[in-house]
Amino acid sequence: MLSLLEQWSEQFGPFRLFGYTSVRVVAAALTSFLLMLLVMPGLISWLRRKKFGEQGGKGEGAAVVDAMRDAKRGTPTMGGLGLIACAAIAAILWCHPADPQTPLLLFTMLAFGCLGFLDDRTKIFAGAVGMSKKTKMALQLAVGIGVGYWFASIDEAMIIGGVAPLPLDTDSLETATRFGWQVTQSHSVSGAVTAPFLPLEYALPIGFIGLVVWSLVVTFACSNSVNFTDGMDGLAGGTMLIAMIAYIGIAYAASHFVAAHYLGIFHVPGAQEVAVFCAAVAGACLGFLWYNAAPAQVFMGDTGSQALGGVLAMVSLTTKQEFLILLVGFVFFLEGASVALQVGYFKATGGKRLFACAPIHHHFQYRGWPETTIVFRFWVLAALCAILALATLKLR
Repeated sequence: MLSLLEQWSEQFGPFRLFGYTSVRVVAAALTSFLLMLLVMPGLISWLRRKKFGEQGGKGEGAAVVDAMRDAKRGTPTMGGLGLIACAAIAAILWCHPADPQTPLLLFTMLAFGCLGFLDDRTKIFAGAVGMSKKTKMALQLAVGIGVGYWFASIDEAMIIGGVAPLPLDTDSLETATRFGWQVTQSHSVSGAVTAPFLPLEYALPIGFIGLVVWSLVVTFACSNSVNFTDGMDGLAGGTMLIAMIAYIGIAYAASHFVAAHYLGIFHVPGAQEVAVFCAAVAGACLGFLWYNAAPAQVFMGDTGSQALGGVLAMVSLTTKQEFLILLVGFVFFLEGASVALQVGYFKATGGKRLFACAPIHHHFQYRGWPETTIVFRFWVLAALCAILALATLKLR
């Protein structure tokens, strides 16, 4: 669609508006949101007819959590199918197809979505537990290596400069000259990881293999953390909506030569397509919340949470702001860390628990907080951390 609009703009001038990133961001978000409103009622009915619903408590000793899940037994799950489809359609319509980030982000979302779909089907047909942890981990690692290799390949192809893009295009060179900036043509940081809050010259070059491993670590952590967060009505969808909005701003700043230089962050040519993709995912999350708000009519399941986690990881990687994800996605980090700490503490102390229940949103449920209170307070925390993350961009 974007290619057609670019061609038609020669005959009809107003179509040139769609060449602006800000317009495409809004269009992508609205497209995916409206598609969700159209698609989800039919998908929910189909999932209900197929009896693809919540299986109830897992019987692992978490009585309060099992009681909550039993109360939601039968509610359709795998609503992530609609979320993925609508976000993908909006991204295809409004992202530039020639940009290398676009197919990478699409593939990451679809690959992790397929992995989650397999887990959801196992839960439905083999009980609430789902596939074994070893199988799930092996599949996540396989997908993570695949997308990591792809990302490392395009990271070498994309020339990223700490001071200016290399080679400099005419517009960027004129801008640098007008502002009196010193341009270093030889300074390239492809294959490097930025140190948080430090100037770009402290970026750590890790090479191709290092970048693949680093991508694997980030995607594995994010996919599991978002999956852990998906345990209450609206919690994962609302938190991801906030994270995607924050990364729209980050990606747009990284794509803009003047903004990137002013903030002291990497200028990433093509990052504007990441911003448009984030908008497509944000719109889909907003549409999903229409049906997932308490009491939920549908759950995203692992299909949606795994896909969203993979996208969050790859967005942070393609904008060269991987460590900033600890703030942008602080709630996800908190959820994942609570599980890791609970398991480690349980094993180290011979059966004692650090939290009443993990992930940590269930801990507060055991403390008597209503589900809606937990969700809204976690949203507030996510919004505050996202604002703080945007503010820290200038701390370099």
